[in-house]
Amino acid sequence: MRNKKTFSFDEEKDAENIIAHGFKTNGIDYSKMYVIAKYFKDKFGYGEIRLERELIKFCKSHDKNFNPVVESESLKRWVRSAMTYSLRKIECVQVSKKEIEFLKKIDSTKDRKLLFMMLILAKALKFRNTRRDKKETLPSKNYYVHYNNLLDIIRLSGLKNITEANFASILHKYKDHLNFYNPERELIKINFVDADMKNSIEIKDMDDLLSYYDKFFGEDINKCEKCGKEIVKTSNRQIYCKTCSKETWNKQKRELMRERRSREKANKT
Repeated sequence: MRNKKTFSFDEEKDAENIIAHGFKTNGIDYSKMYVIAKYFKDKFGYGEIRLERELIKFCKSHDKNFNPVVESESLKRWVRSAMTYSLRKIECVQVSKKEIEFLKKIDSTKDRKLLFMMLILAKALKFRNTRRDKKETLPSKNYYVHYNNLLDIIRLSGLKNITEANFASILHKYKDHLNFYNPERELIKINFVDADMKNSIEIKDMDDLLSYYDKFFGEDINKCEKCGKEIVKTSNRQIYCKTCSKETWNKQKRELMRERRSREKANKT
């Protein structure tokens, strides 16, 4: 399945999940093979020839019809990427109160959420360069996202029915705070980043960015009564996080079924 590559904060975890459980779709997800290639390179130190051989073996284990001759160009791209880049693993990102205050001034919840995720992604890209041959140059003070990150930002925001074209239109509303570079560079520079980063806040759970958004922008935050995890309340009756709520509901169903079977058994005797 030839999907577009998606951004991941923890490629090692993604690769190990694929190796253990396979792809989410039938056959091979070609976009995820870049992560598998980097995982094999980083974990086992394979050179190009051995790496290509192991990738062929891996692909055949997931698709018996995989033809390395037909897919030679894909194999070359995966190997080239693995030899050039290491696995990405981002454990935290910092945002400042000044950045949060800037975003609070945006009236549209949708726009604010997209710009918040854009900021997080730009910071993740800034400090987690995965290129193996890092050049000894002074790092730029600027923060960017690529045009091909727009779908990643939409996905992280959890918003539905928004296309790249919709998102581009939204971004142009804030052109005073962004720089759009020509198609050759395919970059968007974010100008509302706080250079001083005073009063910064650490975002440590990269899998739960929406909870941080809700916490920063005034949603009703509470703690799950079972596990203690912070949750965004959607009703006055909500006391559990999604995981604990599901576990509690399943437990209640099992108890109800046992009571029902007990009553039915008692009625038969």
